[in-house]
Amino acid sequence: MSAAQIPAFHLRSRDGTAEESIVLAGIWRRAWISANRNAAFTEPISHWLRRVQTEFVPPADVVLAERDGQVLAFMVLLERREYVAQLFVEPHLRNQGLGQALLDEACVRIPTGWRLHVATTNTAAQRFYERYGLVRGTVDRHPTSGRERIAYHWSPSRPPWRVS
Repeated sequence: MSAAQIPAFHLRSRDGTAEESIVLAGIWRRAWISANRNAAFTEPISHWLRRVQTEFVPPADVVLAERDGQVLAFMVLLERREYVAQLFVEPHLRNQGLGQALLDEACVRIPTGWRLHVATTNTAAQRFYERYGLVRGTVDRHPTSGRERIAYHWSPSRPPWRVS
């Protein structure tokens, strides 16, 4: 199916229902597995659901990309910290503009600039962020997991800045 044939999707803020939390936990887990194929262990869905229930609450703002009532991707924004805390797309739906649309929304909501981190092992996400125009920064370790991660930053002076 060509890009022109893919049905449109839209963005909306999270409702916060229990059903929606389960859907987000599933997307998050599947995307994590896809990005960490060599991981010796993957946490059960209950782990991801617990994180959704505790981390995807105010002041976090969760933006969903959905088509025909089905959530396809999501982003967690911490606007006051100018930070994109999470961005995950269903693995089989990558390269359809979902991630780009979510980042475009981050640019609208945080027009002064924002940052995010990505695991050093997630080279596909690094390529995506660099194609989008984010600037690669320092490497450090996640404060909880200890995994290496790379900081990326977007500022309004960096192309491409496009809002559909």
